[in-house]
Amino acid sequence: MKSPPSSIQVDEAGPQTFTLAVTFDGQRFDCGTYINRVAALQAGRLFVQRKEGEAAGGRTKRKPGKG
Repeated sequence: MKSPPSSIQVDEAGPQTFTLAVTFDGQRFDCGTYINRVAALQAGRLFVQRKEGEAAGGRTKRKPGKG
């Protein structure tokens, strides 16, 4: 199974300020600000893993009792 295209972009916005943006399956997600590049990259990898899991497993958020 082929993985959806994704990219992780970390930009230095200032001293000890890095912004994270993840592109997954053609959608861009701005994922916040981090104090160092390593933390931003780790968060980006976790975000992509979660999105890949959702895409592969077809998980959706549902309220209990609704069906």
